[in-house]
Amino acid sequence: MKKFIFILCAVFGIVWNADAQTYKFYSTDFAYRAQDDYGRWSDWSDWEETRCLVTISIDRDVINIYSDTPQEFDIYEYVGEEVDADGGESLEYKCVDANGLRCHIRLRAQSDGTLQLYVDYSDVSYVYCIVERN
Repeated sequence: MKKFIFILCAVFGIVWNADAQTYKFYSTDFAYRAQDDYGRWSDWSDWEETRCLVTISIDRDVINIYSDTPQEFDIYEYVGEEVDADGGESLEYKCVDANGLRCHIRLRAQSDGTLQLYVDYSDVSYVYCIVERN
């Protein structure tokens, strides 16, 4: 648990001040999977190289992904922290997108320090590998 908090603090470069708390990242890769009509999930797609800005505005409870089609998610509930079988640690949020659809967004730090942002709907999931913007 302490390791996870340390990784998140280091990665997000948390600076506690009166200014807006917006964290900026760039995506490096993207993958997706979908559910078929029988409820079976496909395998994850191959990674595709991508470069788009991802912002997390803690003070506004908003996550933006500036891909070819800009995506905005309003956070309405913090679900909690989780450690998975691979040693990755995640923060999960319940969100609503601009179309009113509910989804879960997970910020995951893999055991090797790689950061990922997952967007999980009921029938499709996609993931961005992200790096802190300098």
